Amino acid sequence: MFPLTRSFAALQVQRPLSQIVARQVTPVRSLVVTSVEGWKECKKYLDLDPKAKAKIVPKPREGASSPKEFLTSIGRGCADVADKFKSWDHLFTATSDEMADTLAIPVKKRKYILQWREWFKRGVELRSIELPERSKKHLRIKKQVQLLRLKKKGLA
Repeated sequence: MFPLTRSFAALQVQRPLSQIVARQVTPVRSLVVTSVEGWKECKKYLDLDPKAKAKIVPKPREGASSPKEFLTSIGRGCADVADKFKSWDHLFTATSDEMADTLAIPVKKRKYILQWREWFKRGVELRSIELPERSKKHLRIKKQVQLLRLKKKGLA
């Protein structure tokens, strides 16, 4: 087994994950920020069994009172698929399979929507999380690898 670091060991001994409400924030990556009421909702939600969690449809909050507002505020072009959801309840009860087959939502958007749907149920405030662009160094190395493969096959 891997040895536990001090921070994880202290965290594990103190209390279970469902009771932890504040985490350290590193300068490299910020963690989810929510209000005290949001943490209370999160605690109630985490204490439920999985079947009950799937049936929960949260109440609309400020900034998200319709599927279009919700999907616009989470970003990444999810507003394009807002018209596919009939209502607020449909947004929170649609399964991944239904989103894939019936609604024809692409995989990346579907996973992102499902992730934010879960976070919203836990009381997290909506915000857009943009994907970082790949570095130019990576693209340069990728081109070099492609060129070497073509040379090896005698095509370059």
